[in-house]
Amino acid sequence: GFVRRSRGPAVTAPADSRKGEADVSRLLISAERLLVNEAAEKLKERLIPREAIDLNYLSVYGWDAQLGPVLEFLQTMPFLADRRLLVIREIQEFSDWKKLLEYIKDPNPLSFLLLTSSEMDKKSAVYRSLSGLMEVSELRRPYGKALAGWVVKRFRSAGKEISPELAGMLVEISGTALGTLAMEVEKVSLFAGDRDTITRDDLNASLPGGVETVFSFLDALGEGKKSQAVVCLKRLLESGAPPGFLVYMTAAHYRKLMVGKELVGTGLRPAQAAVKVGIRYPNLQEKFVRQLRRAKERDLEEDLKSLSVCDRNLKTGSLPDRVLMDKLLLDLLA
Repeated sequence: GFVRRSRGPAVTAPADSRKGEADVSRLLISAERLLVNEAAEKLKERLIPREAIDLNYLSVYGWDAQLGPVLEFLQTMPFLADRRLLVIREIQEFSDWKKLLEYIKDPNPLSFLLLTSSEMDKKSAVYRSLSGLMEVSELRRPYGKALAGWVVKRFRSAGKEISPELAGMLVEISGTALGTLAMEVEKVSLFAGDRDTITRDDLNASLPGGVETVFSFLDALGEGKKSQAVVCLKRLLESGAPPGFLVYMTAAHYRKLMVGKELVGTGLRPAQAAVKVGIRYPNLQEKFVRQLRRAKERDLEEDLKSLSVCDRNLKTGSLPDRVLMDKLLLDLLA
């Protein structure tokens, strides 16, 4: 059995620590860092009093972890707390995982071992070995309407209410990465202040140039309205909107148009194609359908190449951002 190292008075194992291995170890798999971090944080809050965290909590990455210190931490008794918590992130990168199995088979009931992985191969030896010894949880990123619902719940946990339509708009603007969305929710909530309900104005205020200007810019590009596109781009850049963000948003919009054209080619009506690519609200669908009817696949392919070149040049700094964005606009509207 393990050797218990004491750092203070002996502590009796709490009743819930004697239920079996599921109460002392867990494997958590998720490609979303935010979900992993929040799950680990909730576990830490549940197991260890805030004032005792420094003495009873350790988080390491698999490529940095060493077996000796890991085992010493796990085998040491809690100090001023009922439990200890060790998190090994990206466990598949831990070279001594086989030796860790011996501890997992005979664990210290007062230490909790949380292993995480963003890319665990379920056919690998490490997964087969660990899953046979501990509880395995998979946290998946929500998609489509569920992602807008996740945003609504996120605002609600911050004491704010937001309509599904505005939540969907925030997803359109910010992308599907949960970490980015969480930061945007926090930022918009700060702009809202003491008000309980998030409005369109709050979204506008949280983004340089405003949400409406971003969508007006994308609509102008999709509908070939040159003067409107020029005015919108000027307003966005002068208000501080990052060029890389505008390129990302434009590329995402053009990819949706490309997929929409392919769906129409299979026999779907443009309105049905709009729903399939995630355009759920009637006013946005109408605009998307107009753009879909106007767009040509060959042009969209060339436009996406121009966006890729612009993105690369922005990252390398080959020319001033404003010059690159003006050139991009000319290419897209050619």
